[in-house]
Amino acid sequence: MSDRRPLDRSPTEETRRRNWLAIALATIVMMFSYFAYAAAFVGTEDEPDQVILAYVGLALALAPFVFVVLAFVSHNADAPRRVLWAMGLLMVVGVSLGVVSPVLGAVAGFAVGGAVTLDQPPVDGVMRWRLAAAGFTVVYTLVLLWVVTPAGVFTGGLLPLLMLGFADEYAMWKSERDAA
Repeated sequence: MSDRRPLDRSPTEETRRRNWLAIALATIVMMFSYFAYAAAFVGTEDEPDQVILAYVGLALALAPFVFVVLAFVSHNADAPRRVLWAMGLLMVVGVSLGVVSPVLGAVAGFAVGGAVTLDQPPVDGVMRWRLAAAGFTVVYTLVLLWVVTPAGVFTGGLLPLLMLGFADEYAMWKSERDAA
């Protein structure tokens, strides 16, 4: 017989653990969608301004699964509705900022959609910090796209959902600090 006992975690710790797992898994799915989308705008040697619609289709087909993984792995109680909201935000925000750069639009869309979809820890101000993290991610990616384009493209594939996790960590830390 094993002498192992189940870990007793507080609701905040359990939410934190599930959210980071959801972020890790959803980031993998997001990378497939994001890089397919980015590749669609590279063009070919013959036509450098051509958009490869097959890659755009692949990216859009994979995008809902990013939000499905975020919502259901993090145990968001309102998961189906939040996934639909996230897809709408991805389209609206992605098209709006996609005028500046299609990749930047995807970064913003995934960040804002993820902020809505990921389960919220039981502390105040989480959404405000998530949206601030999404804004920071967009600005940071934009600067990298201007200065070092490959780094900006790569960063856009990794950072949006990770920054939501860091925003949650900060909100929880701030809440614990203020309570003490």
